[in-house]
Amino acid sequence: MGLVAARELLLLLLLLAAYGVSIEVSSQQNYYFINVAGPSALIGILMLGAWWQIAREPRALWQPLFWFRIACSAYYGIGALVPYIANDVTVQNIKRYYWFSEEEAFTVGVINLLSIIVVLTTAWLISRRRAITETTAPKADASAQSRTLLFAAIFLIGGGIMRYLVVLPVALGLIDLVPGVIIPLAKSYIVGLYLLVLAGMRGNRTAAGLAAVLVPIDLAVGLLTFAKSEVLLTLIFTYLGVLHHKLTLPRVIVGLVIILGVYGQLDPIIHFGRDELLRRHQALTAPLDERIEIMGSYTGTEWEGTERAENQPALSRLSYLHVAAMVVTWHDTGRTGDSLSYALTVLVPRFIWPDKPIITSVGTDLSLAASGNVGSSISPGLFAEAYWNLGWLGIPILMVPLGCILTVFSRYSLNVMREENWLHLPPVLLGVLAGVRVDGFFVADIIGGSATALVYALLAFALDGSLNRRSPKAPPR
Repeated sequence: MGLVAARELLLLLLLLAAYGVSIEVSSQQNYYFINVAGPSALIGILMLGAWWQIAREPRALWQPLFWFRIACSAYYGIGALVPYIANDVTVQNIKRYYWFSEEEAFTVGVINLLSIIVVLTTAWLISRRRAITETTAPKADASAQSRTLLFAAIFLIGGGIMRYLVVLPVALGLIDLVPGVIIPLAKSYIVGLYLLVLAGMRGNRTAAGLAAVLVPIDLAVGLLTFAKSEVLLTLIFTYLGVLHHKLTLPRVIVGLVIILGVYGQLDPIIHFGRDELLRRHQALTAPLDERIEIMGSYTGTEWEGTERAENQPALSRLSYLHVAAMVVTWHDTGRTGDSLSYALTVLVPRFIWPDKPIITSVGTDLSLAASGNVGSSISPGLFAEAYWNLGWLGIPILMVPLGCILTVFSRYSLNVMREENWLHLPPVLLGVLAGVRVDGFFVADIIGGSATALVYALLAFALDGSLNRRSPKAPPR
């Protein structure tokens, strides 16, 4: 069974041909048409591909290639349309870094489409060479329920310690820096929440009760960090527990409505909190009581009568077109990017190299170079970054490995979820995050994230083997 349908690739190639035809009639009006029609068609094709994938295998919800399509639809489909559908204030805010032309937007659209085609074609070729082995899903019996509860407790305790005693204190300014290897351990807490929800859906009332308490607490803590990703990750992966129990189209639609609704409501609150922290401390660190006080002071009317009240942050957050166009033009004028320079550095753990450079500073460095703003961070997205560093060759050089990584983790994730081998769930989560992070940077999010996921997967295999050797063998019949 393949991860990518040939008909999806055919539709993408037809869209690429439409871009090619439009070059023959190069004019601002023609560029405008394809800059609107192209991303619109891309959304439809990628959502069809995601539906085809999940229709073949419901557990595809845990495959990075499924989320790769969703993320590309959001950032390079809807996001590319934002300058054409948003109000004037939002468009001006988007273009404050770089006022791109229709021709530059067209070039970025071609880069995005080519990159997506290379990633999915790589996955299609690998899948054709070696089909995924069919396995029988374990029955949700008492033994399986006990195993689910056991691993829920392990991840909640271990991940909770890392999340609340290590990572959260960083946001509160109590700890200066957290080694990169700790972050995945902290994220395993939401793996525990996922398993708790799943156990509750399967009839365990204690698990359902605990989930009803712990999930809202974690959502509140995520909100106090003033980071949308913290809240959305908890919301998405706990809802996946509902879908894992029983996947239906109405449940998927309800989940999407809830997540999009929360996303739209979160943005002004998060921006208010971050603005307050920067105004008070010129940094995003502050103690918990101050964060609670800031949240309590939010009324939703802070920007009434100002230009900012007319801004549509939920839309502008999805658009990377301005930054992508900027770095693409930089490359074409001889200002080549160097964001791949830490490709090997990221693989060295900080405990071995205490003075290791901060890999994630590339976003703040880019913002400083583009606008002179200190403290903010921007990204052109993976596809424009590839072009910025290596030109057109950057697309196959970086996207083929990305396709391989997402395919390997997609196959691995499917086997884990079919067998419900919860010991392997943290690296599965990291694989999903790699699929989502098409808006990030290749070194930090793909190389670094995938290397960390690989380490955790190898540890899971080692523990799995050790537990199997110690478990008593069933007597022969």
